[in-house]
Amino acid sequence: MTNEGINVLSLFDGVSTAYIALERAGIKINNYYSSEIDKSALMVQNHHYSANTKFHQIGDVRDVKGNDYLDCGLVILASPCTQLSSVNPKDRSGLEGPDSKLFYEAVRILKEIYSLKEPNKNLYVVAENVASMSRENRNIITNELKNIFGDSLQMLKIDSALVSPSHRRRLYWTNIPKASIPKPNNTKYQDVLVNGYAGSEKANVILTSSLTLTNGLFRHFKRRISNVIYKDKAFAQLPTKEKLEQYPAILKKSGYIAKASRNKDEYEFLNGCYRLPSILELERLMTFPDGYISNVAGVSRTERMKLVGLSFTADVVAHLLYSLVT
Repeated sequence: MTNEGINVLSLFDGVSTAYIALERAGIKINNYYSSEIDKSALMVQNHHYSANTKFHQIGDVRDVKGNDYLDCGLVILASPCTQLSSVNPKDRSGLEGPDSKLFYEAVRILKEIYSLKEPNKNLYVVAENVASMSRENRNIITNELKNIFGDSLQMLKIDSALVSPSHRRRLYWTNIPKASIPKPNNTKYQDVLVNGYAGSEKANVILTSSLTLTNGLFRHFKRRISNVIYKDKAFAQLPTKEKLEQYPAILKKSGYIAKASRNKDEYEFLNGCYRLPSILELERLMTFPDGYISNVAGVSRTERMKLVGLSFTADVVAHLLYSLVT
């Protein structure tokens, strides 16, 4: 693949993290077919790939016909986790949910390609989704993919913290030979910060939910959501109980009463204690190139956070793909 190259079909492509992963794995891309409809994601794609003749936007996954992509040797998909994730307790309808059921569109496309592909041509797959889904839904996904790829398919549970500064527990299904769980590279949350101090070696799972700069510290520790960056190193090293005891006085002294959304400087500690990660730092937590999303004009901060949160960790998928060229 390093010499001849490969045609790739990326379903639910988002901001084309799969393209980043392919390049990092050293795989030559002949054609990259991107199925995506989110307007903000398409703005990021266009920013990076509009002049790339190998990159093709093919629209809604529901309109994709497998027999149009028989030349593809690799299909990458990260179908919506909306009704699968434990983060969404109000709707755990799983693969029957309005978004998560789109997984079956991917199954349809894979079956169409596999059934018509020449017998001597390989078809590889990498599928990603949340590890917090129910065992029932996990088994359904595994069985659907095994019905296509047989015993060559394996499921790997990987925490992105092995290769990135952030915990992100995901399931990966693949039939790539020798694909394995990556070895730790010991990157730390502190390593990606522009300023300030991390209170832990690894960041939490990235969620799109933001925290306020008033009572957000309590919410952060109570629900383990989002991430914070501390102004002072000594405060960052305090036990949680002491942080929560000291914070109200620090906030009062700062005089800050507004919400995080009013903060125009991502790196200023307006409440005298902590700030939220910038989009650049969120990119780094996901092992994106600096500026990959943060430098794209016309996309709001909220949308940028969403795009980062819905992506997969580039270096994890690059590790899986690297097995194709070794």
